[in-house]
Amino acid sequence: SSIMAIVLLAAMITFAIFSGKLELFKNKKTQSSDEISTTLMKSLKRFAGLRDMELLGKTTLSFGGETFDFDAILLTYYGTIAVKSCFAQGEIYGEAKDEKWVAIDKNGSRSHFANPMSSANGSVKFFKELYGAEKAKCGLSEAVVVFPAKNTELFTGKNTNVYTVKSLEAKLSTDKYQADKGADIA
Repeated sequence: SSIMAIVLLAAMITFAIFSGKLELFKNKKTQSSDEISTTLMKSLKRFAGLRDMELLGKTTLSFGGETFDFDAILLTYYGTIAVKSCFAQGEIYGEAKDEKWVAIDKNGSRSHFANPMSSANGSVKFFKELYGAEKAKCGLSEAVVVFPAKNTELFTGKNTNVYTVKSLEAKLSTDKYQADKGADIA
């Protein structure tokens, strides 16, 4: 009876290892969320510093009974860019209208997570209401979601404001984000 239990346990462990449920022997080289955050913040600091713009790090803001958490807020002459990070890694699949998105890691394991644009889009409304109440000259407000892990590939629709660090750098370097829309960032 104990031999049968050992054989059954060994079979269950073997099945778990081969089905991807147990990761004993997998050599996972993933970045920690601290390393990822550092990569993103270095990129944003470089962008803001070269253009005499302001960067706020992790920030929580409340207005009108709502509270929003941001990984970064970039105050540019174009306007406010609210940055939310998503730490999923691998191949990322999702559309703006989807409730859940999918991440597929290098081992083929799938994980589902809430559409990161849902919370990011609320921040645009938040800034419009905040600036309107303050009668501030703020330019435009935009929310972006960044997947800063190096091993991430995005397969998201064109209607999403979702980027890797490199693609966000390219976006921010365009004339649109260099233009002065009259935002007061002092």
